[in-house]
Amino acid sequence: MHINNLPAELFSEILEYVPLKDASAIMKVSKQWYREYRGVIYRQRDTKFEELLYSHWSGWNIPLKLILYFNWHEFLLDKLNSFCKNFDKHCLERRLQYVYDSLRIDMVDIDKERKVINDLLVYYENSSNFGGLFPDWLWERHKNNVYASGENCRRKNLLYTLKRKASCVYFQSH
Repeated sequence: MHINNLPAELFSEILEYVPLKDASAIMKVSKQWYREYRGVIYRQRDTKFEELLYSHWSGWNIPLKLILYFNWHEFLLDKLNSFCKNFDKHCLERRLQYVYDSLRIDMVDIDKERKVINDLLVYYENSSNFGGLFPDWLWERHKNNVYASGENCRRKNLLYTLKRKASCVYFQSH
């Protein structure tokens, strides 16, 4: 059976697993593939925007010297701006601000969780039968919180840099 003979629903389901960096190649195959993948991107635009936003330069099949010469952030801003023009109702600056605000809200929850974890750690440490080891579930919760906090900070820093570059450089020159 040829892939073009698959039912449209199944074909769309398969295309949902194709990374955004391969969109151009997929959309050039045929008009049907173009329509189907464009529909997938449009339905998943928030997720696809973040996939693009948090992508790493090494996943783009471009030489390192090109990234160093042109600057990764400018390359990424160009891709994000193109994405917004094609699939999003918001401009790039507004979309970056929205994601940044979402991360700030998430950080409030992460900080609340950190306080609860710290209180539990102190409680177990001060208990009379504390043997030097915390319960596995508490230690896992602690590790997950530390990871989430670090990842959120890294993403906020990236967004801050992109927002600053977008407002200072990118949109003034385009």
